[in-house]
Amino acid sequence: MRSIKRIVAGLLFSFTALFAAEQKAVFDLTTGDVPTIEKHLIKNIEGLARYYKANDITFKAVVVISGNAYKYFVRDLENSPFKDENDVVRAQKKLAPLLAKLHREYQVEFDMCQAGRRARNIDMKVLYDYVQSDKNKSVYLIMWQNRGYAYLPVH
Repeated sequence: MRSIKRIVAGLLFSFTALFAAEQKAVFDLTTGDVPTIEKHLIKNIEGLARYYKANDITFKAVVVISGNAYKYFVRDLENSPFKDENDVVRAQKKLAPLLAKLHREYQVEFDMCQAGRRARNIDMKVLYDYVQSDKNKSVYLIMWQNRGYAYLPVH
């Protein structure tokens, strides 16, 4: 009887460890506020990535871009609707390396709402290379949540 209990306990522990080996989050980014993006998106993802790595857990993150956040994912501002917005130019200098680091060091994926991008006349060619934009926001959010990603709003 004791052996059976050990086997069952071992199986339960293994089963639990299997599911805890990976944590996933989809960030719904709609804000255009730079301090909010820095604190609630960039620092949050970096902190989560460090925490999970320290605990031998894989962390995956996706950012779905919409609302007032489009402008911070434009590489070529001169050929975009934001070329005359000085605050965007200043913010880009600050945010661009931080966002690129998220993609490069933590493999964060960035999905931009296609409908909003088109409505704002943002051409795909002016976006950072790591930004995808082939679906609408709702499609991205549904897709990622159905794949087990926890929903985290950054509004």
